[in-house]
Amino acid sequence: MFWKRTISVVILIPVVIFLVWWDGYLYSALIALLTVLMLIEYCQLSQSIGARGSRILIVVSGLLFCLSASFQPATGEISHFVLALTLLLTFAYQIVRNQIDAAFLSVASTLLGVVYIGWAFGYHLISLRQIGNAVDRPIGRGLIFFLLVTIWMGDAAAYLVGKRFGKHKLRPQISPGKTVEGTIAGLGFGVLAGVGVWSFLLKDVFSLPHTLILSLLLGVVSQLSDLSESIIKRSADVKDSGSLIPGHGGLLDRCDSLIFSAPTLYYYFQYLIRDV
Repeated sequence: MFWKRTISVVILIPVVIFLVWWDGYLYSALIALLTVLMLIEYCQLSQSIGARGSRILIVVSGLLFCLSASFQPATGEISHFVLALTLLLTFAYQIVRNQIDAAFLSVASTLLGVVYIGWAFGYHLISLRQIGNAVDRPIGRGLIFFLLVTIWMGDAAAYLVGKRFGKHKLRPQISPGKTVEGTIAGLGFGVLAGVGVWSFLLKDVFSLPHTLILSLLLGVVSQLSDLSESIIKRSADVKDSGSLIPGHGGLLDRCDSLIFSAPTLYYYFQYLIRDV
């Protein structure tokens, strides 16, 4: 399992680095593709729980939510329109279906998938990359690297230390493999990684105290994000969301830490750093 995880990372990381650094449009296309694939995995999980929502509606609405970040500055609050339309169509689908069994569960799972993946993940990862583009200062590129390196290094440290030294389970009913020792190591290495990225790419954007706070905050939120996806998997009685990435399971398994941490970084920067 370790070598499968390592080989997958070695292959995927250079592709991600190239797309984040090189071109905003290619990066947005990557996030849109990831959003669609994650939504498909989510649909499979929700149907295992008993939801009967429309897969097409979930995937299309989530994708529109994600892509609305690319047009938001020029056209206004498109994401609000997408959310309102999704809400209407979700109930309309259940009315047309004309069956009350699992109808409420289906509505709830549809809206959760669209907001959870389309908005929290896709919308904010695209919005982060766009920060500074209007003034020809690509701050967003550095923020994306800060986010990815902080979380990925934290995840790697948590996995390795937890496997070797972990004795105290963190939340065994939700995620049996996570340990307190691994979590602490992940937070520590995540902070070190965040400081490293900051010193190369973001030193003129915000201060070291902000870096330390952000790195620790992202580490905590990413753990909560990971455990949140585990709740969905435990409810569906599966170990992995899919099998697309050898050693990692599905895309939802690999990207779950970003779902809450991307909005955290975006709003922290917008409200606590940008105007400083």
